[in-house]
Amino acid sequence: MDYEVFMSVPSDEEINRLATEIQLLEATLNVIKSRLDLTEATLNESKMALETLKALESAKEGDSVLVPIGASSYVFAKIENINKVVVGVGANVCIEKSVKESIDMINDRIAKLEQIKSSLQQQLVQASQKLEENRENLERLIRIREAGGSARKS
Repeated sequence: MDYEVFMSVPSDEEINRLATEIQLLEATLNVIKSRLDLTEATLNESKMALETLKALESAKEGDSVLVPIGASSYVFAKIENINKVVVGVGANVCIEKSVKESIDMINDRIAKLEQIKSSLQQQLVQASQKLEENRENLERLIRIREAGGSARKS
């Protein structure tokens, strides 16, 4: 049996609401991506610091070493004290700690950053899926509006 089903034409308000939600999701995605980039940069920096500290464990006072300064660049240095290092604890505050304590602290920081990265990646996937769903819904509403609000069913 053939019959015609009439769907109501989507209102401007409904289309505008969905378009606004899409814009908000796009902005949210940009923020999440920025936070993810920052987290990955901090994670890489922390891993470099950890490698340097681990190398310091086997060094002796007076040894010449290459110290990473970022951007794949290094400086030559001589080790004066193998017992203590200065490590950042946040808010531009640094404290003196033993190499072992510093390694433990950086390992903890890396673990927390990995958790943050994982959470941000999940948020990115969820927001991307919602954005795609909203775009599809908006396209569907526009097609319904252009077709005059009617659709045929068999």
